[in-house]
Amino acid sequence: MTIKISEVFHGLNTQQLVALINILNKAGEYAKETGTDQGELLDARLTEDMHPLSWQIQTALELLVRGGARLVGLEPGSVLLEEREFSKLVPRVKEIQSQLSQMDSNILDEIGDKIYEIPAGPDTTISLSGNDYVLKFLLPNFYFHLSTAYDILRMRGVPLGKRDFLGPITT
Repeated sequence: MTIKISEVFHGLNTQQLVALINILNKAGEYAKETGTDQGELLDARLTEDMHPLSWQIQTALELLVRGGARLVGLEPGSVLLEEREFSKLVPRVKEIQSQLSQMDSNILDEIGDKIYEIPAGPDTTISLSGNDYVLKFLLPNFYFHLSTAYDILRMRGVPLGKRDFLGPITT
């Protein structure tokens, strides 16, 4: 069985970004119910040497926006999240979700062997085929930052469970 890259990429958009929206909504509700400062939650970290929740969310989204653009031959843009309230972050995620849904499936499905030069730190690039870029770089990085965001909120008391992280599972 062949996996279509468009199904993988658009699956993140319809499953994981829906999960992220749900998680952000729950975080907002929790903050309101408990009187927790939303900025404090957005600045929370798992450990001092890790980036805060706001950065984890921004990076997860930027991976999809920049990665999708790179794959379909557009100039990779950037995501700048300045929102300090969950109720304002949700519309931004929905805006990005809409943008990603426009990525051409036919182009995504033709990237397999095309080689991409991927920035991987200061003065470092790695060369990957389109399939390897999506499956070995973009997906693991995206899930790392999404998991970290989820973990930060769980650590701070937001009532989240595995189903919240998984999002809607459809076939």
